[in-house]
Amino acid sequence: MTLVRPVGVSPTGPFSLDRGIGRASAFACAGVIAALNAQAGQIINILRYQSLAISAADLGGISAIVWLAMFAAIKIGFEDESRPVGRADTVVLLAVVTLAIVPISFAAQGGLLLCGLYLFATSTSATPPRRIAVILIALTGPLIWGRLLLHVFAAPILALDARLVGALLGTAVDGNTVRFANEQGRLLVGTPCSSVHNMSLAIILWVTAAALFGLRADKKYVLIGIAMIGWMFALNIARLVTIGLFPARFDFLHVGAGAALFGWAGLIGAGCLAAIGVVGAASRQR
Repeated sequence: MTLVRPVGVSPTGPFSLDRGIGRASAFACAGVIAALNAQAGQIINILRYQSLAISAADLGGISAIVWLAMFAAIKIGFEDESRPVGRADTVVLLAVVTLAIVPISFAAQGGLLLCGLYLFATSTSATPPRRIAVILIALTGPLIWGRLLLHVFAAPILALDARLVGALLGTAVDGNTVRFANEQGRLLVGTPCSSVHNMSLAIILWVTAAALFGLRADKKYVLIGIAMIGWMFALNIARLVTIGLFPARFDFLHVGAGAALFGWAGLIGAGCLAAIGVVGAASRQR
């Protein structure tokens, strides 16, 4: 697989909506609508319990990496409008939008998957539609495959996280529960605390960077992706260990400002690694 196009230091051309709607931009917009609606329940819950200002600051409970990926898909979509929407494209677009507006999350998830797979299958390598397709498929990671993986293999995945945390704390582990460092109670490692979600975000950022800058996934860039996944995994384990060390600060570290700090650390660290990968790949593939 290649996402290559002429490599530069920044994506080609300014982002403009004045170029009209063609095939690439139509599928990008439809895919982003489906991705947003697949997370509508999460956004609604955030708005229900927080003020509009706080919800906006929290990006609607959606990771900045996901917002970046959706923007990148639309940005790429408006780069090249040389091919119009075909008859078969119209049918698929209508199906995607219909699925997206159905008030059931898995319908929008199916629409996103359909959009990405169809666009990938009907586009050629190194073109804007193919680059958009890989971003849309990557977005299905936390929305579909990560959730499915946790649903089917929740016990061993959560037990692995718990064992690593327990080993670092030096405390007893029972299934997916870890005894706090002060021996006063246990930490339950639930599915929202799993490392799977953060690792899937790293993959989205890695794919988005390659698609946005038109890079091939060569050996060194793949190693950067592995490093990004490892960083997200290690940081999540560090957060759980910190909770185990300071159970009195549970709320602060689990959902409060401490959790936000770990989130920003993950974003900044993964972003720096992605930047290193982009700069290196650009110099190699020029």
